[in-house]
Amino acid sequence: MSAYANIRAAIADEGVNQRVEVNQRALIDKILARYASAGAVYRELLQNSNDAEASRAEIHITTVKRDQSVGKEEVTQVLYRNNGLPFRPQDWARLRKIAEGNPDETKVGAFGVGAYTMFSVCEEPIVVSGPKGKEEALAFFWKGDSLWTKTGKAPKEFLMADSDQNWTSFILPSRDPYPVPDLVEFGQFLAASLTFTQCLISVKVHVNDVLCLSIDKANLESRVIATPKSSWWSSGGAVTSTSSGMFALGSSGLIQTSVELNVSLRKGLRSDCAMETSKVRARYASATAKTKIPPDVEKRMVRVTKKRPPKEVKVQILLDAADHDPSEKSKNTRAFEITQSFSPSMGSGRIFIGFRTSQTTGLGIHLAAPLMPTVEREAIDFVDAALRSYNSGLLEIAGIVSRLTLEHEMARIGELWQLGAGERAEWEAKREERRKQKGSEEEKEEKADGETVTSESTTISSSLFSFATFMARGVKEKVTEVVKQLPVIGEDDETTELLNPLDDRPLSVVELDAILLMKAYCPRQSTPDTLVGQALAKGFSRCLSTMPPVLTKGGVCRGSDAKLPSGNGIEAFVHSACVRRVMFDNATEYHSLVASVPKVNANDLIRSLRDEVLDEAKLIRLLKWYAKATRVDRSLERFGLRIKESINYEVVSAVKKADVSLAKAAEPIEVRRLDDILYFASDELGGLPLPEAVFDTALLERVGRRTLENRVYEDWFSTLPFDIWASFISQHPAMQTGQPQEINLKVLVAFSKHYTSIESTSAKRRFVELLPVDAPCVPYEGGFGRPSDMYLASSDLSAFEGCGQFYKVSEGLVKAGVSETFLQALGVRKTISIDVLFNHLDTLKWNNNCRPLIQYLVDAELSAADMLKLRSTQYLPAEGEDHQVYAPSELYLKSNPNELAIFPFVRFLQWPSSEGISKRQRDFLVKLGLRTEPSLTEVMSFILAESKKSDKEKDGRLYMESINFVVKRLGPHGLYEKDIVRYRATKFLPCIRQNLESGDMITELQAPTSCYYNPSAITMGFPTLDPQLDTINLATRLSVLKDPSTGVLVKRLIQLVDICNAKIDYHERTGKKREVATQVESLFTDVFQYLSTRTSDFKKTELNPLTKKAFIPCKSRGNIAFYLASQVFFEPADQTSREDSLAETLFKTVPFNSFLSLVGVKSEPSLRELFSLMLEKPDAVLDSLGEASYKALLRRIAANPPFRILTKEIRSCPFLLGYLVIDEDLAEDEEKKEGHHAQYVLACAEDIFIVDNSFLRRQFPMLCAPMEQSLEDFYASVGSRYVSQVVKKEHEVNGRTSVDTPLTRSFAARLRERRPLLLSPMNSNRALAKDAATVLSDDNLVVLEADQINAKYSFQRASKSLKVTCCYKRHGRNKTTIYITQSFDWFDVGGVVADLILARSQLEDALLLSQLLESKLETLRYRGFPVDRIIKPVSRPKPISTERPIDKSVPGKQPPTAQPMSDNKPQTSRTSEKDSSDKSAVGNPSDEQAGDGFGSILQQMFPSVHPSTIQNLLGPNPSKEKAREVANQLATSHSAAEGTKGPPDKPSHGDEKFTAKPDSTQKKKPSRFMSKFTKPFRNTSQGTQHITQDSLSFDANNTPTSPEHDAFNHNALESMIDKAVKSTQSISSAGICSPETHVHHNLPQGLERGDTCEIIPSQNIKPHGIAKNGIRIFCERSADESFLQLNRDAVEHFSVVIQNLAAIFSVALSSVAIYYDPKGSTIAFNSNRSLYFNLRYFCSLHMKRIDSACYSYWYITFAHELAHNLVTGHNKEHGSYTENISAMYLPEFSKLLARIG
Repeated sequence: MSAYANIRAAIADEGVNQRVEVNQRALIDKILARYASAGAVYRELLQNSNDAEASRAEIHITTVKRDQSVGKEEVTQVLYRNNGLPFRPQDWARLRKIAEGNPDETKVGAFGVGAYTMFSVCEEPIVVSGPKGKEEALAFFWKGDSLWTKTGKAPKEFLMADSDQNWTSFILPSRDPYPVPDLVEFGQFLAASLTFTQCLISVKVHVNDVLCLSIDKANLESRVIATPKSSWWSSGGAVTSTSSGMFALGSSGLIQTSVELNVSLRKGLRSDCAMETSKVRARYASATAKTKIPPDVEKRMVRVTKKRPPKEVKVQILLDAADHDPSEKSKNTRAFEITQSFSPSMGSGRIFIGFRTSQTTGLGIHLAAPLMPTVEREAIDFVDAALRSYNSGLLEIAGIVSRLTLEHEMARIGELWQLGAGERAEWEAKREERRKQKGSEEEKEEKADGETVTSESTTISSSLFSFATFMARGVKEKVTEVVKQLPVIGEDDETTELLNPLDDRPLSVVELDAILLMKAYCPRQSTPDTLVGQALAKGFSRCLSTMPPVLTKGGVCRGSDAKLPSGNGIEAFVHSACVRRVMFDNATEYHSLVASVPKVNANDLIRSLRDEVLDEAKLIRLLKWYAKATRVDRSLERFGLRIKESINYEVVSAVKKADVSLAKAAEPIEVRRLDDILYFASDELGGLPLPEAVFDTALLERVGRRTLENRVYEDWFSTLPFDIWASFISQHPAMQTGQPQEINLKVLVAFSKHYTSIESTSAKRRFVELLPVDAPCVPYEGGFGRPSDMYLASSDLSAFEGCGQFYKVSEGLVKAGVSETFLQALGVRKTISIDVLFNHLDTLKWNNNCRPLIQYLVDAELSAADMLKLRSTQYLPAEGEDHQVYAPSELYLKSNPNELAIFPFVRFLQWPSSEGISKRQRDFLVKLGLRTEPSLTEVMSFILAESKKSDKEKDGRLYMESINFVVKRLGPHGLYEKDIVRYRATKFLPCIRQNLESGDMITELQAPTSCYYNPSAITMGFPTLDPQLDTINLATRLSVLKDPSTGVLVKRLIQLVDICNAKIDYHERTGKKREVATQVESLFTDVFQYLSTRTSDFKKTELNPLTKKAFIPCKSRGNIAFYLASQVFFEPADQTSREDSLAETLFKTVPFNSFLSLVGVKSEPSLRELFSLMLEKPDAVLDSLGEASYKALLRRIAANPPFRILTKEIRSCPFLLGYLVIDEDLAEDEEKKEGHHAQYVLACAEDIFIVDNSFLRRQFPMLCAPMEQSLEDFYASVGSRYVSQVVKKEHEVNGRTSVDTPLTRSFAARLRERRPLLLSPMNSNRALAKDAATVLSDDNLVVLEADQINAKYSFQRASKSLKVTCCYKRHGRNKTTIYITQSFDWFDVGGVVADLILARSQLEDALLLSQLLESKLETLRYRGFPVDRIIKPVSRPKPISTERPIDKSVPGKQPPTAQPMSDNKPQTSRTSEKDSSDKSAVGNPSDEQAGDGFGSILQQMFPSVHPSTIQNLLGPNPSKEKAREVANQLATSHSAAEGTKGPPDKPSHGDEKFTAKPDSTQKKKPSRFMSKFTKPFRNTSQGTQHITQDSLSFDANNTPTSPEHDAFNHNALESMIDKAVKSTQSISSAGICSPETHVHHNLPQGLERGDTCEIIPSQNIKPHGIAKNGIRIFCERSADESFLQLNRDAVEHFSVVIQNLAAIFSVALSSVAIYYDPKGSTIAFNSNRSLYFNLRYFCSLHMKRIDSACYSYWYITFAHELAHNLVTGHNKEHGSYTENISAMYLPEFSKLLARIG
């Protein structure tokens, strides 16, 4: 059982019953507080009256005057009564109970609290009701806070004797007297309360028994709405149910109802005051909806409202109401204010739940429906979910009813609109007629007619829904107000009217009715709850999917099919579907928001124009409008051409109105497309005939030319071009026949004016070509004639009287404005025609003396035709010919008779010698064609004719004068300059040419393009101009080339070679080859000399044919032959060079020539060429050069091999020098006695052997390579083998072998101990064998002691046997056995170990490894080997302090073990070695072996010892024993002359001693040269052994050393530092990208604390540029490079500092760089022995002041980074090296500081 049940059971058993008390006064006060609206008590009383089916209600107010002076009445009591059903017992019972509502679902009351509103004005009200005579009374009274009632019979005196009806009365004495309510406001409240009452139709108000207010409602008619017959409307598609399905319209359909409300209001409260009346009519629509409430919703509603929801609901809407009283007096009464409030304004419609609430509908429509209200019935209940669902559905069905009402009414309006089409058409016709009259009186009459039509048209429609008779006046006022508010957007009245077309037709009854209807549906937001408007809109839109209808000019249509007027006046041209502006302005929201009517646009205009033919008035308006509208709406311009294509208009006359003779003729009306009109005429063509594509003149005047000149009409029309009009008018009868004369004259005047306005001569000529020059269009006194037959009126023709009849143009032309210039251009003559002149030359006596004729022609004004005849006719006499005449072009003027006289074809004009020719006459003759110079064609024809004559017939002088005549007229402004091009290929120039075969000079004629003017070109057989001519002038004028082109020269050179080869072959057979050789050599000397002058002109591609052609002649023993350029070299310039020149010795040579140099002849042969010659003729080269020079050539080839691939030819060719020594000692003695050299021969590589083991070489005679490192490497690269490879070695172990003897154990222990040292890669620069590590392991190595070991050496077919002390044998894959004898030699052991662990061993390897095995560990440690790092000893030596106290005054008592340099990136530096190639040519190979073998090793171990001293100590042909003896001697010697003595070796406490028998070397003190012994052979990329100053002051036992020893150590240290500094490498131009690395260090013995780690920062820099001094600049990749660009001065200053410091240390600038890193903490770093310095720190510290402090800072930084060439980490060694480097270069740095001050 739950806790609730437990508690309830316990209380039920033991609890005490107590009634819940209610404070009734407080409860009623709280209920009344919910009724916030004024008059709530009257609303509830009226509602109860309507529910009681009362038809009449009366309100009797009793007042009293409290203040006589003021006169205000106060209410003391109100009696309200109605004639409804009397109270029943259940009614009395509910009245006595609070919240006991009416259970009848058809009644409005639901909560049972409305009657208690009486307590809002009364303390203890009384209710009287019952059948007449049996009335009962119920009185309320208070007992404390409890309300009580008493019921009894009503007293008889209360009963009203004047009525026979049953009355229910409510007597309400005032709790507190209050003022009498304003009867107008009270009347408006009461009128609103009667809006939707079904029974209550009359309310009367009495004040002190005087009737003051009476409101009566009368039903006029009620009918069912029939479906309209309009085809566009169909009710079948309407949705008549809500979305939730809760409500659906019934089958009864819509009911139409009209009512009339009459109001009478007394002007005062006294009975003598007059009554004012007012009436109003209203229309309603109602429908009944079936309900289908879901059970859950119904259950909830019953619980809340205490009654079931109705099965049917009635929905009513009040659309509008208007005053019915036609008199204007009623408009100003107080009663009118009451009736006026009956109709809702736009958006102010109310929701009625029985009576009006405060909730608006958002439309101009009142809505009444049984909605569920809140308690106070002022709002709809949307809080409760069930009530919200019910109310929302009911509002949705109300929206459906409103939509159906709208659709039905708009359909009826559409039918009525079609019936009034005739009246509208008649009105439009009258307006058009009035417009045409355009008089002021007509305009006034039009206004009066408009008012009359308005009043006459307001007839009452028969439809109950047509309320025009009582609504038109009010609507008209609104319409007029709207029209007055039209915007003025034009700059003048015309623009304003075009953009806002005046629609002056008065509104018809139908339109007024439509406005009232649409205004009712103009939406606003519903208040206070917006859900009401949303629910109504939902039903309205769901009812039909189409747009609501609107009334347009063409009738009623859907909103989507209609068009609204735009802001640019386009609606004036679109009629059928366009809404009138007055309609839109009065119902804007309806059109734009409800019906969603789009605005009319250009496409609508185009469609309308296509269906209509415009008259001229409409066309003019349209053209004017378009020009104005595009200024307001630029988008119209995109439709311009489409609009023009759509326009068709009427043309009254098919003939232009300018034709006066045909103007009055009756003409048919035709339709023309505006798209055919392209032009409009200018003012100057006014009154003249025009083409059909031109605007009619009269139409143009009405439109206005300025309108058509508007920018928007540029694509429509343009001004008629005068040329087009001229072409048209030229074919007009007026210009073909001269008739009519008026048009003819006007046209000629227009032609003349236009001709005068043309500026260009060519344009004038083109214009005249359009005119009718061959038609009789020019008037004269007797008629019309052709222009060419007419003469100007001003022409003086008196000199030609008797020569014929001449017609002059009419003087009227000149007076009208036709200029003589135009007439002359038209063809009218000023002088007589040329034909007449020619026909009358005899009459005029101008045949023999042409001067008068020429003078007349000069003075006359001649036409173009005259000039043409004068040029082509023969009429001028020639000098010396009396009977022949010529045309002007056939004669010459005597301008330069001396020059022209040489040509026989020249004829001069006959002119009187006594009379000179004036300039005007001369110019005119030239203009006629008289010539001053012959044409080039004539002159060249004469020259060519002369050139074909034989030498006897030809006149040489005349020929040269003719050529000079032509040359004088050439040049930039020459007469013949343009035409001479045609004769550039014509042979007419005298030239000379050399015959290359015979050598003879030939004279011939050549064309300018085939000859040259450089005399040197004749050398190669090219024709050149005759020297007798002015060659430079002639070549310049005729464009003769100076020289042949370079391509032609190459071809001619090849031809010369072929000719000479043929000639040489021919003369070899005749025995004259020596003479020919001399000629050829001389010829080509001149040829090459000439070609050298053209060197700069040749291109490489042009010389390509000469690379494969032998064209250079060279004599040899009297013969001559041609060679390739690659086979010939230049002779040396001086005798010294000639002696050393290999070219002259081995190749053909010629004197230097720049052309041959360009072709490819070189001063010296290249190494590749020399090598090729050696391969081709090795013996000849050796014979020519000798052994020394041949070997020098081999050195050059070895230093830079001129081949990439080793070919079979190189391997097999015997071009290598090989030296043969049979008996070395004998050869040495013979050399000393007789001075003979070793024998040498030429052999191939495989027959020559490289001496890498002199011991083996001495055993057998063989050809040896020169003992020079570079030559040995070269011999090896081409196929020579090493001696150690070809001499086979076999060991034979004789006697007994023993295992595990003391000797083998000691030997094995020594190998085991020294194994890491032996396998260290520092020991040799040769690679270790792959199995080097495993071959010396204890598992794979066995040591045996043997009695005797013999070594057998074999070479080719010879062999020798020798005794040795050590050898090895391999067993299987990894097993190895080493054999040793009792008295073994460590050198033999070193050779065996070298063979086992090295890929290829040499003699010095055996020597090194023997010392590593033989020397004690302490000795090796002192000499610098990293013994403690490589070999971990079992026991450590005791600290030095236990041996001897440390003297603190001397630092570094314990010499630290030098650590090798370790860098993650391999260093590229290499220790420099002395080049053996600097020595003289090889003499005895044994000497070279000693010098380059052991001698070079010892020289590097002891650099302070002079090489001659080492050579003397070694002697000739030193053995390995000798080298070892000399090494120990140098290390232990105290003689300064022989070397510098080092400290003696002290054995370490941990070293083991061998029991082997001491040999001669072991009797001496142990060698101390091992610290440097490894230096020549170690790989410097792995590290460097370091010697510090501290380690050189004391020996291992802290014993003071001698000064000589200190000097030795100091010199060795400086030498090592110098080499380390010089080992710096060049900077990588690509930059650096290195990760962060960790370097581990092993500290020196006695300081170990395990491995230490140092972090080297990452570097990531990229190239940026180069400083002026060549130092490279880098930048960190992520940094901004603009810093380097902005701080360029800092970069340059820093580069100077680094340059000066690099000079101190002798470091190349290519090894240092500057970089910029803005974030890193690195000042500088060393990478691969290249130094990088950070610019950031220089800018921060020293840029402002570059002084000694700056240089000191970077000097130490420089030394710090150079020390990293010796050691990587920042440890004690690095600090020591930094100090030593700084001290070593301090003197030079001091000098630098002194220079900078």
